[in-house]
Amino acid sequence: MNQRLERLIQLLQMKTAVTTQAYQELQIIREEFNQNKLRHEQLVGYRHDYLEQLETLGNQGSEVGRLRNRIDFINHLDSALVQLNTHLAQLAKTRTKAELKYKEAKISEEGVSKLIARVEHAEQIKLMRKEQKESDEYAMKQWYSKNK
Repeated sequence: MNQRLERLIQLLQMKTAVTTQAYQELQIIREEFNQNKLRHEQLVGYRHDYLEQLETLGNQGSEVGRLRNRIDFINHLDSALVQLNTHLAQLAKTRTKAELKYKEAKISEEGVSKLIARVEHAEQIKLMRKEQKESDEYAMKQWYSKNK
């Protein structure tokens, strides 16, 4: 095997490692995004439930303290939702960057693989030509020995 092919195989191993690492990072970011999205949906559900309770208590003519507690809790939920929305937006950007990094690494790896295939094919053609040349030389020697 020639040095060029050996170097390309080493490069392919490095590119494969980079691709694998990028994929693992992407999976971690996706998982974190999905967990935070589920948490966001849970908080939205809690907020909806408390708004219904607030409406029910308001219609029943409940005490002001209970209404105030519900309103305060809804305000806390709103604050948490705003913070979680900001975090989700940041995670979405990070996820997009990780997806791009993974795609670039995968394309780079595929490019090196194609280059290796091309070099191997060229080596194979050289070998076939060499064998054909040796076969032709042998045939010529046989022909000359018969004619003498």
